Amino acid sequence: MPLHHKVSQYQINDMLVDLSKQGKRVVRLKAGDPYVFGRGGEEGQYLSQNKIPFEVVPGLTSAIAGLAAAGIPITHRDFASSFHVITGHRKANGKELDWENIAHQEGTIVFLMGMAQLPNITTQLIAHGMASETPVAVVQWATHWKQRSVSSDLANIVKTVNEMQITSPALIVVGGVVKLMGALQPHQPLQGLHFLIPYKQDSKLFNALQDEGAAVNFFDRRVKKPLAFDLPDFNAGGTLIVTDFAAFHYFQERLLTLGVDNRALTNWKLVACNHIVKYRLQEDGLLADELYDPKKLDYHRPVVFIGERVALSTYNAAIKADYIATYQSETVDQNIDLNDFHGIVFPSSASVADLYTGCTSDERELMSHLRCFAMGQTVADECQKLGLKNVIAVKPSYDNVIQTVKKVFSR
Repeated sequence: MPLHHKVSQYQINDMLVDLSKQGKRVVRLKAGDPYVFGRGGEEGQYLSQNKIPFEVVPGLTSAIAGLAAAGIPITHRDFASSFHVITGHRKANGKELDWENIAHQEGTIVFLMGMAQLPNITTQLIAHGMASETPVAVVQWATHWKQRSVSSDLANIVKTVNEMQITSPALIVVGGVVKLMGALQPHQPLQGLHFLIPYKQDSKLFNALQDEGAAVNFFDRRVKKPLAFDLPDFNAGGTLIVTDFAAFHYFQERLLTLGVDNRALTNWKLVACNHIVKYRLQEDGLLADELYDPKKLDYHRPVVFIGERVALSTYNAAIKADYIATYQSETVDQNIDLNDFHGIVFPSSASVADLYTGCTSDERELMSHLRCFAMGQTVADECQKLGLKNVIAVKPSYDNVIQTVKKVFSR
């Protein structure tokens, strides 16, 4: 943001060199492309002068990608065969930009970091010969869920921007291509909505929401810490009850460290506590014999529960059984600004607890009023038990989530 630089460019240059000389691998992360008004060229020069090897990873400049997100192609055969990207800041020596040259350029003109100078930009362009009817658009928060865009002409864009309260960060684009914004601007069903979901690698839920235009962020799951535990007497046979798949994963790892694999379970009945565990076991090549029902257990033979340390205590301790905790979950502080979200999607009861226990009391208060889409009645019950007031139960499939979200927000 302009005028909010906590560290000067000279200090940044020195930090890059000093940290590199300490033997560290340094990443200078920038938005867009580092060589488009990102001071990347200057930093590269300084590193080169100090004989520090470096690599530049090209990015997508907002001058192109940001316009495309608003439906404005930076070039078009009917409107512009060239484009010019100009900094909105004045030159360091205080001199004005070469407005005479800029105003007579053919093609599209994009101003970056220029919102504070918008009145001056429009005044100078008109004063130096550009038609006051020239189309202009301003795109705020390009590619972000908060993206907004307005269009007008050189004579009226300042008034429009003020009326619509468009502020930095924003792009200013001048030229005929602005006329295409109405036809090419994306209009996806969930565009402009921001959802929070639990982290999962290669999340299908993430992809499903994004495909409909939503912005999606993750909250952290509880950290799983393996525990030391003794294995049951496999020769005795009996019933092995798997309360969650992660617990079984650690159980398998323990078997393998002892040179034993799943064949050790030949004499054991394998019971899954719910359909999700049954499905995960099947993915791992094991078919559960049945789903958990305490009334059907054979207590004449050993009964063993495996699960997370705290979760195991929720099962009936009066049952004559052994309880093997293969891991314990530790809460992760979430530090999420829930004001930024329109809703949360919970695929499981555990995900509800993971977010809730990691939030502060203030965050929990915000969470209690957010729309919470619970995949299944059990998950909805967990939400309500924790005091969440805006819970929407959804049949547990991603398609049902998408359709329900569309209905709720179309209202």
